[in-house]
Order: sequence, then C-alpha cells, then structure tokens
Amino acid sequence: MSNNDNNNPIDPGEYKKITEAMYKQNLELARLYKEVDHLNKELGTANESLKELIRQRESLVHLVTHKVKGSFTRSKYIFAEILDGTFGEVNDEIKKRAQQGLDSENMGIETVDLVLNVANMQKGTVKYDMKNVDLKEVVTKTISEKKDGAEMRGLKIESEIKEGEYAVMGDPFWLKEVVNNLIENSIKYTKEGKIVVGLERNDKKIKLFVKDTGVGISDEDKKNLFTEGGRGKDSVKVNVDSTGYGLYSVKLIVDAHKGRVWAESEGPGKGSQFYVELDAV
Repeated sequence: MSNNDNNNPIDPGEYKKITEAMYKQNLELARLYKEVDHLNKELGTANESLKELIRQRESLVHLVTHKVKGSFTRSKYIFAEILDGTFGEVNDEIKKRAQQGLDSENMGIETVDLVLNVANMQKGTVKYDMKNVDLKEVVTKTISEKKDGAEMRGLKIESEIKEGEYAVMGDPFWLKEVVNNLIENSIKYTKEGKIVVGLERNDKKIKLFVKDTGVGISDEDKKNLFTEGGRGKDSVKVNVDSTGYGLYSVKLIVDAHKGRVWAESEGPGKGSQFYVELDAV
C-alpha cells in the first residue's frame, strides 16, 4: 500500500467552507483595522482640541485673575489711605468699615494668587529652588503671622514642636505656602476653639501637623479633599466663598517635594487633623 493511500483527502466542500471562513475573517480583520485607524485619528483630533481648550482656559485664567487682582489692589490702597488719614480724620464706624474692606481686599488678593499658583503648577511652569530648609523656622514664622487673624475670629493658635532638628530639602517659599494654606484652611472652617500647629520627627521622616476643632470631615469627603475644587459638604455650609484650591495647592506642592499629605477626622463636627510628611536631611 502506497503512502498516498494513507492520506485522507480534504473534502472539496469542507475546503470551500474553510477558505470562505478565512476570507470572512480577513475581511473582519481589515474592517477592525480601519476602525482602529479611524478611532486613532479621531483621538488625535480630540487630543489637539483638548490641548487647545486647555490653552484657552489657561489664558482666560491668567487674564481674569490679573484683572481681578488689579481691581482688588486698587481698592486695597483706597481703604488703607482712609485708615492712615490721607483723606482726613474719620469716625470709628468708618474706620471699622474701612478695616473690614481692607481685610476683604487682602483676602481677595490671596485667593487670586492661589488660583494663579495652581494654574502655574498644573502647567509645570513653577520652578522650585530646592535647598536645605529649617522647617521649624518656617512653621514658627507662619504661626506668628496668622495669630492676629485667628484671634480676630476668636480662635487660638498653639505651637507644639518637639525638640529636634527639622531640616528638609525644599523650596522655602512653597513650603511656607503649605503651612500657610493648612492653617488658613483650619481658620476658615473652625468656628470656635483652637488650632494646634506642630512638628515631630520619626527616624528619617518629618511630620508637620495642623489640628483644629472645626467642622470635621466625613469619610466620603476625604476622597475629594485634596482634588481641584474639592470641598466637603459641611465645609461649604461654613465657608461658601471658599474656592477649594487651598488644599489642592498643598497637594501639588507636597508632591513636588516627594512627600505625602493626608487628613484624618472622626467625622463631621469632630475637628480635623492635616498631616504632611517629608524626608529629613
């Protein structure tokens, strides 16, 4: 018996089915390839459109914030001139109103600067001047600057810095912004009680903390706390004018310093604790 006798010939009908199936499969692959190619082109167009929208948004943010800041600054100097007697003697009621106006304008300028800072951080245009920084000095100075504002709201700011070295590698200006924004956040959302600001060192880590007796944070709100515009439901009730950028800017700055930031709270109405951890040097 020859070898050919052992081979099973392919049935012509079966062969036709196989070739037809392969042809259909190739057609489907070609269709899918065209669809993927089309989607890639659409995605490329969408990306370009998105980039253009982002560029327009950045331009608008800078234009509006600069104009708004200019308006705040002009009003600020008018109130300051009323208080320093440039326009002559004024009664106590006018002085009180002028001081309130000046405080409001200063707060507006701080808000504009905050939005601009966040916009620049998002673009990656912020240059950090990294150097050896004494975080204890930064914290002590910031507490001193914020005490008067806190006392005007009936709040106390206490310092709780343990003995030790608190040197970190960072940009002193932006690290001060972190401390300032955390304290300011607690002032805004604490109706009564106190704010405790401190430092502690554990092995090679330095921890900054700001603890308050304010509105507290729910577990749900913690998820969005350090996101752009993220604010808790209870915090909105207390401070409707907040932009939600303060803690977001803290997150961006801490990330740039390769640190971490988080918040703890037992729940609404039970106060909050904010922590920043950085590498010690």
